[in-house]
Amino acid sequence: PLQRLSAEKLTREGAFLMDCGLILYIWLGRSCDNNFVKDVLGYPNYLSVPQKLTQLPELDNISSERTRSFITWLTDSKSLNPVLQVIKDESPAKTDFLQQLIEDKTEAAFSYYEFLLHIQQQICK
Repeated sequence: PLQRLSAEKLTREGAFLMDCGLILYIWLGRSCDNNFVKDVLGYPNYLSVPQKLTQLPELDNISSERTRSFITWLTDSKSLNPVLQVIKDESPAKTDFLQQLIEDKTEAAFSYYEFLLHIQQQICK
């Protein structure tokens, strides 16, 4: 299901796909189901998934076929093929993924909701 782009929606038991235009991220929680890891990524468990995984293998199972079909559907309408990046929970690249979560407030920026409220207040002045 679609989720709000917020870190509070991420769970250690899950895997999440985010389409950022030129990059597709798959974020893996450290307690992600081993069946998903094996069936979609082709590795026996979370610990065996390499830090820099950029392709999904073509595995002969329904989970792999559905995941790859969905990613193909997302990318077919784009003029440039986005890069796939699998991000593990403790990966240094996790920062790149978290920066895309626009609904989270940072020290330097409003959350998306706060930004919209700010714009509305500025218009109403």
